[in-house]
Amino acid sequence: MKGKHLNLHERFYIEKRIIDGVTQATIARELGLSRSTVSRELKRNTDPAFHGLYSCRRADTLAKARRLNKSTRDAFNQQTPQTQDFIRKELALHTSPEVISGRLRLKHGVSVSKNTLYRYIKRDRLAGGKLYLQLPHRGKHYRYDKGESKRSPIPDRVGIEERPAEADLKQQPGHFEIDTVFGKDQKSFLLTLADKATKQIIIRKLPNKRADTVVDAFRDIVANTFCDFKTLTADNGSEFSMHKQITEITGANVFFARPYHSWERGLNEHSNGLIRRFYPKGTDFNSVTDNEIAELEHILNTRGRKSLGYFSPNEVFLAHLMAA
Repeated sequence: MKGKHLNLHERFYIEKRIIDGVTQATIARELGLSRSTVSRELKRNTDPAFHGLYSCRRADTLAKARRLNKSTRDAFNQQTPQTQDFIRKELALHTSPEVISGRLRLKHGVSVSKNTLYRYIKRDRLAGGKLYLQLPHRGKHYRYDKGESKRSPIPDRVGIEERPAEADLKQQPGHFEIDTVFGKDQKSFLLTLADKATKQIIIRKLPNKRADTVVDAFRDIVANTFCDFKTLTADNGSEFSMHKQITEITGANVFFARPYHSWERGLNEHSNGLIRRFYPKGTDFNSVTDNEIAELEHILNTRGRKSLGYFSPNEVFLAHLMAA
């Protein structure tokens, strides 16, 4: 009977017979178990909080938790120190367990399931650890803002329905979604661009949200990147009202999503969420240096993405450059 795991029905029987005053030896004989199995069950799975009373449901919960803890520990400890170190570093960069799993398989030929990583994080949390804080949205469900704010009219606005169909194919770099991220008290800002094909992210600090400031940021981006801009898709914020000047700088026409249709720029919304993992709402971007923003941009562009087959945006972008 070594290694025998009792089920809830057997534990219920043990609880009932204990209440009846039956000895452990008799219970063991009736269940076809060794006496040591019953004795060990009572010692290990009687919760002290129950003042010595054996509860089958509480015992079942304790036993399952113990097995989960052991299996998670064993699965993680079976990995090489290099793999364990990779996992910890990626978690520190807010990389999801699914992407870590895929990246390990793609780049290192190592198989660690996302469920193993989630169990590892859960065990760490139960022990008082903080790894769960590195999960997307800290493990909470994301809530979309359904509020409607007033938008300034965009002169000569061209809607997303006029955008070339090739932008939706996500096969060629150069089709970008653009947005701004607000900092503390709406007194600091980031300009973000996300390439629909490669998932590359470009981030620039903005001292304010004026349209001419955004135009200057695009001048800097064009001067310091290898991007070939084909289309730009924005929301209806006034910061993009000088879209004609942006087109002159980038050579790409600017198209505007329908109001309150954030899913029409889903990649950019997701990219902003990635940024928020590092700089949560309430961050004063005026206190964040340009070097720190550049480091964040590098982190996001060099880690794997599930949508790219766990390749990184930079790897996909380089592949396009080499094929051109």
